[in-house]
Amino acid sequence: MLVQIEKPAPRVTRRPSALVFAAFVAGVVPFALHTWAALHGNFVQDDFVMTSRAAAAGPFDLGYLFQDYHGHLQPGGLFLAAVLTWWAPLNFPLMVAPLLLMRAAATVLFWCLLVRCFGRRWAILVPFTVFTASTLLLVPTLWWAFGAQVVPVVLASTGALYWHVRYLRDGGRWWIGAFAWTLFGLAFYEKAAVVPVLLAGVTVLLGQSFRDRWRYWAGHAVLLAAFVAGYLALTSSQVAPGGPPMTAGTVADLTGRMLGDIFLPGLAGGPWSGPGPGATWAPSPFAVVVLLFAAALALLVAGARVGGRRAWRAWALLGLLFAVDVGLLALTRLREVGPAAGDDPRYLAELALTAALCGAFAFLAPGEGAPSGGTRERPIALIVCVLLLVSSTIGFSRLAPALRFEHSGQYLGNVRAAVAADPRLVFYDTFVPSDVVHEWFGVDSRASRVAGLLPGTHFDQPTNRMHQLDATGTPHLITGVSAQARGLPGPVPNCGYTVGETPVRVPLDKPLLGRHLLKIDYFTAAGGEGLVERTPVWFQAGLHSLYLPVDGLFDHIGVRLSSPGAPVCVAKVEVGQPVTQ
Repeated sequence: MLVQIEKPAPRVTRRPSALVFAAFVAGVVPFALHTWAALHGNFVQDDFVMTSRAAAAGPFDLGYLFQDYHGHLQPGGLFLAAVLTWWAPLNFPLMVAPLLLMRAAATVLFWCLLVRCFGRRWAILVPFTVFTASTLLLVPTLWWAFGAQVVPVVLASTGALYWHVRYLRDGGRWWIGAFAWTLFGLAFYEKAAVVPVLLAGVTVLLGQSFRDRWRYWAGHAVLLAAFVAGYLALTSSQVAPGGPPMTAGTVADLTGRMLGDIFLPGLAGGPWSGPGPGATWAPSPFAVVVLLFAAALALLVAGARVGGRRAWRAWALLGLLFAVDVGLLALTRLREVGPAAGDDPRYLAELALTAALCGAFAFLAPGEGAPSGGTRERPIALIVCVLLLVSSTIGFSRLAPALRFEHSGQYLGNVRAAVAADPRLVFYDTFVPSDVVHEWFGVDSRASRVAGLLPGTHFDQPTNRMHQLDATGTPHLITGVSAQARGLPGPVPNCGYTVGETPVRVPLDKPLLGRHLLKIDYFTAAGGEGLVERTPVWFQAGLHSLYLPVDGLFDHIGVRLSSPGAPVCVAKVEVGQPVTQ
């Protein structure tokens, strides 16, 4: 009897479609450019402030996590700074790595959201590329402190929207994801409060009812109200007091700058005029602005003709969130900075996602079974996608170098190299250049807060050889002080003041207030421990000079030995500012 053995059916391997491959390219090209620039960036301004405070507090200090950081409540970002600082202090590639992962996750989620809403069609490649290639997000997030705010919010928005759409169509427990992502965004930046607004807008655009899910929306309202109450209780107002009055003219100027210099060029991969002062963008030429406004108007009209009422609702949602950003900036920065604040892309960065999503709803009918648009859809989508990628590459290459903060990198690099060459260096703490950390941060702009986390650095310790860092982070030996007060001559000939275990007061010829450098010239036959103004010091045998920072109001200097030993002759005392080689 013959038994016929059937051969197993050949395994079918599904290859990614051309659409998925095109989306992969549209996502990877801008991400690769951004990643390269981010990994070659440097700390600056708030980055140093946050890492310095993180090192002092630790990741589980609630006072640190929920501090009022210049009107912001951002326990998520502060926790991230604390953990990464504990792991490897002042390691910038490590600091940006979580943000890059969040950006990659947001890109994948946004593609999944578009497929969920509109199906697999070539037209969704255009809004996807608008989001991935927009310099609104690519450029300002090179600054770590800002990226730690807005990148988690963008991730939270895409995650909440995806889970929200799944919940609207499939029910079940998908609502949990929408709440979890919203809470995640609120932990990093108060602008995540607009996530429920986005969810409500997408609900309208999908033609879904609010009444059938009133408990779900009540939960969002409770979450938002709880956050607002906590935010107002823990932070002070960001509304700047004083300054010139806010008028309709200044608000209109601010709005025009935000729209013509930042928002429209940023969505198209520009501006191509390059960076402006600080983190701002240089205004585009008038002809370019006119062309951008004309193109935006044409898109509005075309979207209205294609999508009808749905398109108008989508544009209204985008206009509402743009108006919210304008209002927030006008209230918090307009009177302090002026309309020039409108040239800073940080205040509109999160709208790259909103604009791409609203544009998709304006031109495309939601539903996986929506018509594909015929044979013309594929070449049109590919052409627009390529143009956006080329424009973004050009714009990003012009804008990104300004946010690499090379002076800060040079400063840290010089300090790191100097300490590696001589681990015994002690630095007199001074303020760093304002483009590294601005003086309005107060004590947080001192060199010890900027470079103090580098392994082996020592600041303001008593020493016979003290150095001061210049504007480039290069140390210079302090050779003396420019005396603002001097110690009165001592009573002992050829000695001055004889110091033993009994405290000796060296009176100054005039009182001083503030921070100064103290220089004591002394002689002792044998080394010994002592105290100078309650600071432990070591007196070396022989003739030496001791440098020690002092701060406060004082009219004398107290000196004594901590244990029995050879007496110390204090021959000369000077207090003033350091003099370097």
